[in-house]
Amino acid sequence: MKKTIVVPTDFSNNALVAAKYALQFAAQQDYEVHLLHAYQPFTSAFQNPRAMQKDESKIREQAEAEMRGFLGKLGTTEASKISSSITQGTLVDSLTQFVKDQTVGLIIMGTHGASGTRKDVLGSNTYDVAKSSPVPLIVVPEHVTEFRMDKAVFFTDYQASDKQTLQAFKDVVSGRPVPCTLIHIVPESNQDTQQNGKLDDWKQQLKAETGYDLLHSEIARDREKLARVNVIIDDLAADLSILTLVGGRGFFEKLFHKSLARQIILNPKRPVLLVVGS
Repeated sequence: MKKTIVVPTDFSNNALVAAKYALQFAAQQDYEVHLLHAYQPFTSAFQNPRAMQKDESKIREQAEAEMRGFLGKLGTTEASKISSSITQGTLVDSLTQFVKDQTVGLIIMGTHGASGTRKDVLGSNTYDVAKSSPVPLIVVPEHVTEFRMDKAVFFTDYQASDKQTLQAFKDVVSGRPVPCTLIHIVPESNQDTQQNGKLDDWKQQLKAETGYDLLHSEIARDREKLARVNVIIDDLAADLSILTLVGGRGFFEKLFHKSLARQIILNPKRPVLLVVGS
């Protein structure tokens, strides 16, 4: 049975970009694609049940019309390759239930939606999904207009949960494995000659524990800044950046004490694969 990529949508342009990306990813990696829209009806203690039911019906009818319009924007051929559903509830609850009921291997969504972005983090829906995602999540920036999946770059700080992340990446691209370069950024002031050996040892350990042989490694010497990351991505012609996120109560606090990881997610040059580590 094929695994499913689920694409949450609020019918925004970034959601459309993410859906197109998911369709092309699915074609390369042999997935099915499902669009999911979650809505919450307006409720009021001052409104009678019949009126609330009528309002809910209107909201659902509007969502169904918007879904038809969204599928139309994908084009007749592309729309025929995708299934869709509309559910009542929060996006996180709806996604969690969908993942329980279906064989979902990946979530793909835009970095922000119709409501725009939070200044401190991702778009609100993407933030909520990222911090609790039961499966790997790829966030796709709105400027991505061309799909490629030939090379990936994995930024590492030698976290134990990197093993889980690499295993998740291996599973995600099992239809067609993708070469991946393991990158560790070392400040220019750090002249430790053992850094290359340490990274190579870590690469060999990750290979041994995950069986992912298409793994290379490279030390980057510079300040930890987004411009340097983007140069690395360009130099390696990487189509995807991979990050390990720390799960639990302090999810983004634990992530964002690393300012570089924060910048990569907030201002991605390429799509970013996020895996919540334990």
